[in-house]
Amino acid sequence: MPNERANHDDELRDIIDQKLTALIREMEDADWSAKDVALAINDVLKSKWLDRMTALQDAREAVPKGFLSDGNEG
Repeated sequence: MPNERANHDDELRDIIDQKLTALIREMEDADWSAKDVALAINDVLKSKWLDRMTALQDAREAVPKGFLSDGNEG
């Protein structure tokens, strides 16, 4: 099973790489530098995706195991 997961991850990385490559080429055709595009992609991923996922994961980990909500937590 771990090998299947690794193959799935490799496939996903390959798809993302292809799409990012196409985006960078398209933006270069519109006179943006690859460096500027890559930095902008990094900024967007960090500010809109990675930070939020980290915060959500931290919140999930803060909830005690076996916690059952009664809907009155806040």
